Amino acid sequence: MDCSIFSTSTKLLFFRASLLSIIMFFMCLNIVHGTATEFGYGSHCGSVVPDSEAIDEEFHTLPFPGRQNGYYSGGDNVLNRSSDRYYYPPVSKVLVFETHHVYTTRVKDVFKVEGNLIFQSSYYYEQSFSNHGRYPYSYSSDSSARGTLDFDFHGFWSRTTGKLCMVGLGYIYSKEGEVLHLRAVLKLNNVKNTSDINTLITGTMDSLYPADNPNYFDPISMLMFPQGSYRYTKVSKNFNQGCPGGTDVPGKSSLSLSRTRHVCDMFSVQDNAFELEYSSGCGSSKSCSPLGDDLGYSPRLMYLSMIQCSDDVLSLRFLIEFPDDNTYMRYSGSSNFSTSLIGEGSWDSKRNRLCIVACRIEDASSSSLEKSHVGDCSTRLSLRFPAILSIRNTSTLVGEIWSEKARNESGFFDRIVFRDTKNNRGRIQLQGLKYEYMETDQVKKSCPKKSINGNSSRQYPDGYSADMAFSMTIKGPKGRIGWGSSSPLAVGDQPHQMFPFLIPSSSSRPKSSDAGVSLLNISYAMRIDLSRSELFPGLDPFNQSSNGYLEIRISAEGFYDLDTGNLCMVGCRHLGLHNKSTDCGIVVDVHFPPLNSDRKGSKIKGIIKSTREKTDHLHFEPLEFSGRAYYSSWAAESIWRMDFEMVMSVISNTLAIVFVVLQIIHMRRHPGVCPSVSLLMLVILALGYLIPLVLNLEAMFDQDSERSVWMRSGIWLEVNEVIIRAVTMVAFLLHIRLLMLSWTARCSEEKNKALWIAEKRGLYLCFPVYIAGGLIIGATRQQHSSSYIEQAILGGSRAYAGLILDAFLFPQIVFNMFLNSKEPALSRFFYIGFTLVRLVPHGYDLYRANNYIDMADSYIYANPTADYYSTAWDYIIPMLGLFFAAIIYLQQRLGCRCFLPKRFRGSVTYDELPVDSEEQAPLKHST
Repeated sequence: MDCSIFSTSTKLLFFRASLLSIIMFFMCLNIVHGTATEFGYGSHCGSVVPDSEAIDEEFHTLPFPGRQNGYYSGGDNVLNRSSDRYYYPPVSKVLVFETHHVYTTRVKDVFKVEGNLIFQSSYYYEQSFSNHGRYPYSYSSDSSARGTLDFDFHGFWSRTTGKLCMVGLGYIYSKEGEVLHLRAVLKLNNVKNTSDINTLITGTMDSLYPADNPNYFDPISMLMFPQGSYRYTKVSKNFNQGCPGGTDVPGKSSLSLSRTRHVCDMFSVQDNAFELEYSSGCGSSKSCSPLGDDLGYSPRLMYLSMIQCSDDVLSLRFLIEFPDDNTYMRYSGSSNFSTSLIGEGSWDSKRNRLCIVACRIEDASSSSLEKSHVGDCSTRLSLRFPAILSIRNTSTLVGEIWSEKARNESGFFDRIVFRDTKNNRGRIQLQGLKYEYMETDQVKKSCPKKSINGNSSRQYPDGYSADMAFSMTIKGPKGRIGWGSSSPLAVGDQPHQMFPFLIPSSSSRPKSSDAGVSLLNISYAMRIDLSRSELFPGLDPFNQSSNGYLEIRISAEGFYDLDTGNLCMVGCRHLGLHNKSTDCGIVVDVHFPPLNSDRKGSKIKGIIKSTREKTDHLHFEPLEFSGRAYYSSWAAESIWRMDFEMVMSVISNTLAIVFVVLQIIHMRRHPGVCPSVSLLMLVILALGYLIPLVLNLEAMFDQDSERSVWMRSGIWLEVNEVIIRAVTMVAFLLHIRLLMLSWTARCSEEKNKALWIAEKRGLYLCFPVYIAGGLIIGATRQQHSSSYIEQAILGGSRAYAGLILDAFLFPQIVFNMFLNSKEPALSRFFYIGFTLVRLVPHGYDLYRANNYIDMADSYIYANPTADYYSTAWDYIIPMLGLFFAAIIYLQQRLGCRCFLPKRFRGSVTYDELPVDSEEQAPLKHST
């Protein structure tokens, strides 16, 4: 090659590359300049707040606190990613603005602001800031992990006009998985240093791209309740004027707050839900809604979400929401402000109640929040903590809501009583709360004391323990018709203690010195959901069932007999939303099984009966129910059982290692028997240890919280599981070594044709048997299973694999039969020992079923998901395993076809092979 030509070509190539680079540089510079001009602050925000040069950072003047919370609407094309597999449309759309830096500028009262705006529709992220700064949850700044839309903004704020205008950028993944680079302009109004109940921060965020650009997003409107320098103007500052217009209740009827528990603590948890009880004149034909007649329905629930608490913890702000029935199970917060109120309250220390003044949020629609403003403020609320609970008042927090308008004035509504829901009931317990029994005489008439029959040494649950709560399955003439739950409301004169540091007073417990004292006063709250209420018309006298389900709530009180485990109570049934009356003609009879009874069949049984005449429209047929007993003492025994099962699992796998080692020694002493071991049997045994290792691989990195509850510590559980997996791994590797020895010996065997033919025929026989058995068992189990098909297939496959492993000798029996060899291929320690290792778990399962309660995900040894465990299978499988072991013994002693008729046995000849050692036995070959 000519070097000069090469040099000229190189120079020409270099010149062309340089020219192209210069052209591309100027093109990129032009694009950057155009972008900077297109998305600059001045072109979008100059008319709102003028641009100015930043001077010094300011730490005292802030348009927001460090983190300002709010709600948004719109932006569905980037925030409502409905194509995601596990995405659910958000009920609440929340955001948070984080202020990073604020600078003074050369223009008076104009400040430069830098921060980021985070949009999130996730419930978990919302909880991280829903307490609004005073009671914060943990917060992660990794927005990508949360799937949020995070914008970095910079702009200017005018303290005089209260306007904030910013430009910024962010990114998010599209539905197709592509990165969308978003640019936006943010404009907010009413951003002021001071605020009151009438101040709402509203604004918009618009895309800076045209609508046909893939990075364009729909306009987003937002609403924030300002938290900086808030002034309480609607409630009394001296906290002594009380709640004008509210029902006058004696101060002693309500509990007071202590110095250590102020009013903000009572409402610091979000979703304080209350059930509304309307007056008897309200019905479906007349709306008594606190939001006016235009709403079209009477809300069943009210939510109080605390926005902010004052520095002196005597006043607080609320977002008061009235969702419809479809959002009963809702997330924290709501974006439907047309059915919400904004309020501020103060604690009246003289009458021990919280007084709230609430205002309507006007012009707030689901499509836009920009024009939202505070309107009518004539709504009042009052809340208190009753000092006395009873069968007719089981709520620990009650209140009322009313209107200050005249009856003939638009927007007036009748007074509405509200109570905390069952989910929140008992969460707030103040010192001094008592329970008063009102139906003691009626209980004595309806519940005579039962005599002790049979064994008097039986022990029953303590009335103060958590064992008294139970779930119920309601039975009807045709089977189960519903379900429910029951939990103690009070034991003695003290409320049921949900927290261990609240110790019941000594007066509530019966004195042990009093001979014969075994009856304990107790009160219950019961909830029942019936799916076929038409069987008992008296249960729904006002036709309030919806979607075929009827919810029945019963508060009951009576006596619990410690000697007999019998609980007998008189109950009162709440009749409905628009009907404050109750039906107290109910008797509830429950019987608890003894603590020392049979664990497997122990059930809590009972009946709910109506004492009314059959002609009464409130009469209903008796409701029988039952529930599994889960006593704490049994759970303690289950902890010991889990420890024992860990030890048994380690011992089982260790014995398996010993038996495999003995088989390897047997094959080394008698090399001639190596080819006569079934490869299919060895593969099944190896897979039997490999599959648990693969299935439990994820569990090594993911702690099972449910099982950890029953352990003394998570470290104890983790260490034992690591030991089990380590021993299982050793057993698996030894089985692989055994398989390699047999495979190598067979491949090196000169006369191996008969061996491979026997192995192939064994496969042809075993596989159809396995497939047919799987189909038969699967069809049988499917007829009695109501679980999902996928779960049935996966669970059944694993259990059937355990059954194949139990019958691991079957391939060896078939192989021996086709080979017609009399070689002692398997060591007696191996096949007898392994058979016992597979059979002992079934014997233990029989013992466990009768002595321990059934707790899901707590089985370590004899796991029901890894094999067939039941009374029938626990007898069938051991008999089958022993039968196969006996056949192997006879085959290796009398011949492989000894159990067949003589004409099928054939003859056995012996071919002498070269002997490597004196211990090597001759190989027998069938003819």
